[in-house]
Amino acid sequence: MSPIPEIGERLQHAAGLAEVLDAAYDAFEQMLLAIRVHENPASGLFAAFVMAAASAADGRDAVGFAPSLPPNRGSGAPADDNGPHAAESAESIAEPVAGLSRLLAARLAQAGESASDPGDRAACADAVCCAESIYGLLRRMCGRRAGS
Repeated sequence: MSPIPEIGERLQHAAGLAEVLDAAYDAFEQMLLAIRVHENPASGLFAAFVMAAASAADGRDAVGFAPSLPPNRGSGAPADDNGPHAAESAESIAEPVAGLSRLLAARLAQAGESASDPGDRAACADAVCCAESIYGLLRRMCGRRAGS
């Protein structure tokens, strides 16, 4: 089973800037892993997944530059375990990843608004753009599939 729902719960319940940043870093990392496992050139989702993966990596990196990100981050997401994602189809992972990216954008926007450090505000703003990009790319694919 995918860890995407668990990461979403953790992000939803994160309190304070450092906790939101830590959960956001792991969320971007898990989305990247889930997307990479399903980048199949024969799939109709290939282009959207490639672009979403780039946005997930950019979002993770943006959060990684936030001054308030805890130094020993990564308490929830394994960095190299593709097993939980590989059992699912590309179509079945697109919707949960899109939902997580939407939550991620909202939580990072809130965190950025309350951040006192300009570096944290900039990191959050950059990561919000990445999360919104992922959402837009994958929701279009989910909508296209539902309309088919």
